[in-house]
Amino acid sequence: LCLDNNSLTHSFSIHSTHSSQSKMNGENLVYDYRFNVVDEPSEWAFNWDYSECGTSQPTPREHHASMWMTMNGDDPIWSTKQLFQQLGKKFGIKLHVHKDEDEDDGIYKLKVTSKNNGKENKLILFEGVMQVPNEDGSMNDPNVGHFCYFKCENKAGFGMMLSIAANISHGYVAFIPHQKHDINMMDDEKGGKGRYKIVVVSGEAPDIDADESGESDENISGNDVATRFTLLDGEEEVARCHMTYRDGSWDPSMGPTVEMIAVKQSRRGEGLAKLLWYHVLRFIETYFTLECLNNDAPIGTIMVKAQQITMQEVEMRMRKRDKSLVPLGYKHLLYDYFGFSVRAMKGASAFFNRRPKDEEAVLYIPLLSKEELAKKLVLTDELLLNAPKPGDPFLRSMMGKRSCMYCQKVGMDLLRCSACEIAVYCNAKCQKLDWKQRHKKWCNKTREELTKLMIKEGAMEKLPDGTCSLNMSYGM
Repeated sequence: LCLDNNSLTHSFSIHSTHSSQSKMNGENLVYDYRFNVVDEPSEWAFNWDYSECGTSQPTPREHHASMWMTMNGDDPIWSTKQLFQQLGKKFGIKLHVHKDEDEDDGIYKLKVTSKNNGKENKLILFEGVMQVPNEDGSMNDPNVGHFCYFKCENKAGFGMMLSIAANISHGYVAFIPHQKHDINMMDDEKGGKGRYKIVVVSGEAPDIDADESGESDENISGNDVATRFTLLDGEEEVARCHMTYRDGSWDPSMGPTVEMIAVKQSRRGEGLAKLLWYHVLRFIETYFTLECLNNDAPIGTIMVKAQQITMQEVEMRMRKRDKSLVPLGYKHLLYDYFGFSVRAMKGASAFFNRRPKDEEAVLYIPLLSKEELAKKLVLTDELLLNAPKPGDPFLRSMMGKRSCMYCQKVGMDLLRCSACEIAVYCNAKCQKLDWKQRHKKWCNKTREELTKLMIKEGAMEKLPDGTCSLNMSYGM
């Protein structure tokens, strides 16, 4: 999602041969401006207009759903066929696999039809796509291995997809219905219905639908599926979170990716961000039950990612020592209180990427067993009572791994600049070196002050219409 900053126009033409491991210099000022400098507080911190941001607006549709299945092995296409042969005997279905010989992208189109008394009929239950492992493309994921994606658009397909998801080994399948449901908060131990509720909407964009012939869009990828969480106080929207299932980051992967979470400016300092986040995590652990198989991940966990992490103010917290309310940026919220960690870049990305490491983060949450999930469904009221309560602005520290702003080393308990409380370092030496070369240019400066400095140094250009454009080649 776009930053809610109407006064800026960003240009993102990035070509660099500089190593991110080298000592930082002036060329990184444009990235500090984008990701580390605190902007003036705005009502929502992020732009919620999907049409402007190009982000999918989830739209619920009856009997629509998405299903992801991991299928690892030397020949995943063969393994998928074998699996559906077994499923076909149990549920009376057949898998069709098609490869366009004119295309060299390694993409296979999948279609599942039903059979009556052993005879195939023309009813398409659901369709999907898969990519062979030796192809370098969007359907290959280093975090879960190889996977296929399916989408259904009819009642029979929805029921069949649900049955298949229930019969696949736990941790190898995720099922997201494209629907809307409400979570009503409880005010007291008696279970009384409160004035707060969360509206959860999952689905694809409103313009993705079947054409006049009834055939669905051939571009099936899951890239457009998203979930929106809206916290309401009566009729007033007071907090929001947007989550997609396929990110376009330096380490693109399939799975829950938090695009934004923010509290309305006039309602910050009431503990609403942690309340909303509690229910976002419950949603992920219930529906996206795919185990992360990355070597860096703990065994038996789901990977949740966040990207485009900036210092936009999204909440306020109570400072313990004097009970005062202080602004909380998006980056601080994720890293200091939600437990996200920097994920170290590897391979070519580690040498040629100029973007700050902490622009993207990862959080591993436990993959609950089917029995644990079933127990939680029974104890829904108890979970609601144990959820954070509105009106409590105190946030318990839950620190994740950060990266030193100078040497880029990732670790815990890094030193923090006492002036801006944004820059973090391994030790005093890194802090002093970074101050001379880089940090003093933006530490404790407002975005307006830094804009003037950047225009003067050539890192930013003022356009005829009064807006400004970042010079992404500055310092190269």
